Amino acid sequence: MSPRRAFDYLTRPAAALVLVGLTAALPSQGRVRAQGPRPLSVDHAQGGRELVEGPVTFNRDVAPILYSNCTTCHRPGEAAPFSLLTYNDAKQRAGLIASVTSSHVMPPWQPEGAEGEFSGERRLLPREIDTFRRWIEDGLQEGSSGDRRALPTFTEGWQLGVPDVIVTMPVAFDVPADGADVFRNFVLPVPLNARRYVRALEFRPGNARVLHNARILLDDTGEIRRLDAKDDVQGFAGMDVPGARFPDGHFLGWAPGKAPAREAYQWPIAPGTDFIVQMHLKPTGRPEQIRASIGLYLTDEAPARTPLMLRLGSKTIEIPAGESHYEVTDRFELPVDVTALSVYPHAHYLAKEMFVRATLPNGKSITLLHIPNWNFNWQDEYQYSQAVSLPRGATIEMHYRYDNSADNPHNPSSPPRPVVFGSETTDEMGELLVQVLTKNAEDAARLRAQTARKNLLTDVAGEEKRLADKPADVETRNALGVAYVQLGRVPEALEQFKAALVLAPDHAQALYNVGVIAMGDQRMSEAIASFERAITARPDYAEALNNLGVAFEATGREEDAERQFRAALSAVPSHAAAHNNLGRLLLARGNVAEGIAHFRSALLTRPDDPDALYNLGRGLIAEHHEAEAAQVWRRAIAVRPDRVTVLVDMAWLLATNSSVQNADAAVTFAEKANQLSGGGNPAVLDVLATAYASQGRMDMAARIAQRAFQRALAMKNDKLAGEIRQRLDVYQTGVGPAESTDRVR
Repeated sequence: MSPRRAFDYLTRPAAALVLVGLTAALPSQGRVRAQGPRPLSVDHAQGGRELVEGPVTFNRDVAPILYSNCTTCHRPGEAAPFSLLTYNDAKQRAGLIASVTSSHVMPPWQPEGAEGEFSGERRLLPREIDTFRRWIEDGLQEGSSGDRRALPTFTEGWQLGVPDVIVTMPVAFDVPADGADVFRNFVLPVPLNARRYVRALEFRPGNARVLHNARILLDDTGEIRRLDAKDDVQGFAGMDVPGARFPDGHFLGWAPGKAPAREAYQWPIAPGTDFIVQMHLKPTGRPEQIRASIGLYLTDEAPARTPLMLRLGSKTIEIPAGESHYEVTDRFELPVDVTALSVYPHAHYLAKEMFVRATLPNGKSITLLHIPNWNFNWQDEYQYSQAVSLPRGATIEMHYRYDNSADNPHNPSSPPRPVVFGSETTDEMGELLVQVLTKNAEDAARLRAQTARKNLLTDVAGEEKRLADKPADVETRNALGVAYVQLGRVPEALEQFKAALVLAPDHAQALYNVGVIAMGDQRMSEAIASFERAITARPDYAEALNNLGVAFEATGREEDAERQFRAALSAVPSHAAAHNNLGRLLLARGNVAEGIAHFRSALLTRPDDPDALYNLGRGLIAEHHEAEAAQVWRRAIAVRPDRVTVLVDMAWLLATNSSVQNADAAVTFAEKANQLSGGGNPAVLDVLATAYASQGRMDMAARIAQRAFQRALAMKNDKLAGEIRQRLDVYQTGVGPAESTDRVR
């Protein structure tokens, strides 16, 4: 493992970020049906049950509507404040039922569009709404007992069966009897020993009466635990959880009436991961408690395909007090064909209307989402009943309108005040997430790269504006520095980190990030000093401990390096990079068995880590397990087909070791390595010659070896030139390569 791979991290406030990209917060699409892409337009569904002649009655006409649409929540023990299971229940609230259904407040369903466009829709047909009005007009009759419908039955306990893993809040949280809504975050560690895949997740609130909705995010850094520990009461307040994320390509959330479902595309979860449950709690008029649980249904099978998330929006929102028509717009042109699976809009209390459309290359327009009357209290994800085909060149556009006037009944400020972008409910946001699938892995890589850059530019604009408003904000300076590094603007990044340290000299993340930049420039003494200061500020900072170990190793201080790697694992036992680095160090010292154990531990957390796979193969060969080594290296090549070192060593193994010999595969890997290295690397040419010799193509082997010999001499690598000369003499005599694994380093 090269030193650069070992420290490929910078940290935002309270979370480490990998430099190669950002992870958007993404919605889940587990209930998307199996049909193909839906047409570009969908007719409005018509019809509904025809009303029979005579007065409307509860038993014959009203109860079926309530049982099909309302009693999931309106029953004892659930989120709704009253039950609608019986005639007397409904009769007492007939006027309210008619009012909230005619105004489309209930059932809570925000999108306007074609019936059946989204799965799991919660809205009534016009004839059903009219039934409530007619029932009142006809005297609220109960009706004949012969028309009485059986009460609906509901599955108790876990709806999808007994979960494989259950995580529960350690203690209940006390919700006050009255006052403002409570926004609280809770950290729930997930007990896993190896990476698994989630095929379904079921959220049980424990007390649905007080929980309005919840979002479930992941944190695999342990940083949110630190944020939680600062609050004496369980959990911590607000909506800001920096570094927490949704699983790639998925959204995890709960709202009253939302049934759990199996994922169409399972997602990975690693050891050391915490669930961060963001709850919107509503006081009920009496003291309540809530203790939520999450059930996981797991598999070892990786998904055949992985969805991606497109993110549109703005982080530079600034709405003047009294402004009633403030707009946020954004657009993204698709570089590849996709199918859209779901859409998740997000804003706070000032948003009024949301419109999302796709304009096709031929000029035609598709409405992807229209919410004419946004209500923050009923936000949700919306999954298309049939996936929407969007071709390359189509442009997705979002248009959100906000009302910061006194006429907005949802405005949290009276009188209105200026509002800017932020995560608190009195701030505002404007975000759209669209979950999509691409046709193949190449398209996915291209789309991922373009969306990552777009997201990064959006983040930078937001951080720059925030910094202009609050120049002394240390966390913003650190976050902006991370974003600058990801854009390749390293000098500007270093300026932000240093400015943050002027304001807060012991800021651990900024110290760490300065060390990362110094290490990247091979200024090891500066890197060591920065990492040591970061560790002084935070002794259990696993990333800093690991990278300090890499810096010590690079400067020949191997014993110091080992201590730092072990300290990182003491802080975070599942830290894959520390396992890999320590294993590599042990392997170099001849402690093969312990090295292999650490490589396997790294792969429990990151089964596709190419560095750990490569190093495990080296250890296995040292213990003469060549067949398993070849299997492991094939996995490494599948993950990173451009890694020349793995290709070269794999080719040598298959060309020279009789237990796994495969001359044709050896040539394939060696030719690929030679192509990637530009055709002039003497070590790669040497292996290519050996691979040809294993096929019996001695003339070709001799020609390639002669070229390798000349290149080694030109580079003044006398040792390698001597080895190649010996093999060249063998090829010229017509004898194949001797069995050896010496080239496997």
